[in-house]
Amino acid sequence: MAHPEMRQLLSRRMEMVSKSLQLFAVGCGVLLAAADVADSRAAPVPVGGGHSIETKDEATQTTWYVDAELIHLLEKEASRSVSTYLQSRDVLRTVDVKVTIDMNKKTVLADFGKGFLPGAGEGYAETFLHELAVTLRVYAEKAGLPIVDVDFRFQGKPLKDYFPKDLAVPPQARMNPRNATALVSASHGLVRVFPSRSWEFQRPDAFGFREDMITPAYGDVLQSLLVERSGLSVYRARSRAQGLHEESERPWEQMSSRYHVKAVMPARTDIWNSLPNETTNDREVNEDIRTRPLYANHLGVGAMISLHTNGHPMATTRGLEVFYHGDKPNDRPLAESVLCGMREQIRAQPGYENFPIRDRANAGRHGENRIATMPAVLVEIAYHSNPEDSAALQDRVFREASMKGVEKGYRLFREGKDCTPLALRKIDRVTVPANGAAETNVHFDGHPQFPVTLSFTPVYCTQPGACRGEEKTVTEASASPIKAQMTCEGSGYGMVNWSTVMRDADGVTSGPIEHWMTCQSGG
Repeated sequence: MAHPEMRQLLSRRMEMVSKSLQLFAVGCGVLLAAADVADSRAAPVPVGGGHSIETKDEATQTTWYVDAELIHLLEKEASRSVSTYLQSRDVLRTVDVKVTIDMNKKTVLADFGKGFLPGAGEGYAETFLHELAVTLRVYAEKAGLPIVDVDFRFQGKPLKDYFPKDLAVPPQARMNPRNATALVSASHGLVRVFPSRSWEFQRPDAFGFREDMITPAYGDVLQSLLVERSGLSVYRARSRAQGLHEESERPWEQMSSRYHVKAVMPARTDIWNSLPNETTNDREVNEDIRTRPLYANHLGVGAMISLHTNGHPMATTRGLEVFYHGDKPNDRPLAESVLCGMREQIRAQPGYENFPIRDRANAGRHGENRIATMPAVLVEIAYHSNPEDSAALQDRVFREASMKGVEKGYRLFREGKDCTPLALRKIDRVTVPANGAAETNVHFDGHPQFPVTLSFTPVYCTQPGACRGEEKTVTEASASPIKAQMTCEGSGYGMVNWSTVMRDADGVTSGPIEHWMTCQSGG
């Protein structure tokens, strides 16, 4: 739940929004005049440092009000969070954090002062920073600012400047459409915790399940779809073998990628035991993160797709997010395509029409995406910490639809096609002989999964009662336009205005479109 300060700030924000709408209503001429003379090439204006500033997004002509108290709240929350994180590692320290907001880029930037510089021994605080990024973004969004990305600096510099060898993005292989292979990585699995050497899952129990054990089933569905629909050979980062892992005496399906790769390639300690000198208790957690992309690099696959569920202390936080690495911008088209495919497939299912899905892919700093030398994305399917998302994650319908979206997004990316929503654009007017048939062209946007069904509903008929709704199925996959056979019963002249909807094999449905047909007697 939001802090009391946050609730007070939100109340004040609503008053500001109301006032701004009133001002717009009586003074739109002034605003429009200002827009006319604005220099669209002006540099983005960062917002912060304790000042209330109005900034204008030239692309949408939207004026944003960033309250100094919001900045103060975000700084206070970031400082509190990092102190708690350090305390969990037996360090008592207060770290100042400076926050700025850039509404032209829709980003929040948090800059940590002295005392916090996470290194390899703590996995560069990847999990903590991801959770903090969600917190800052959610607080800003609750204050009315549509933030896309959150990034971090450490005394003014990105973390990679302090660890250039470790955090540099390796040379990237070009996307090769002829490379028909992929690695599916379903997180997380059992690792040993030091110094006790006990075996523990990497994620907590949530509503009767945990991320470590629910994602492999998602990986199974995605693997089948990539094989059947994309024609790929698919590798898995975790084992799906039956039986027990000898060392832990636990089922193989519970084991992390680190132990699967260790069994497959025992001599390649550089892959599964890449941090041998680290002494922290979560050493194997960090090795496991690295194992997945290092294994993908060894295999030389065409893409790496990581499947996760998200978690956050604020139980109201929910929804679907797809991440690419901020230093690998060429991976963003893949992330956007996967996000688009998932949006289309999930929202086509009854009950999930309004499931929260981010508008854009997010730039993150996940090690899985960074180390991979091929296009790589990380899918946060939903928040296991939210009861509604948790229910969805355990629903077979949601699982099938979400993974169909991932497969479709990757397939379109690999084929160099845009992820375009399904829509009927035009159905050609056609004249059909009485008691006969004729074909018409059905023009559409998008990439439906065949077979597709066209549902025809009469809107107007010159002979009331003579026109009946019907469905026609097109089984052979084709690009737009496809052919639909229209028929006329009876021997007389007549006209029909149809309203038609297309529905594909996955349940994705277009909006209706109207078109005409004429029944013409031979005489």
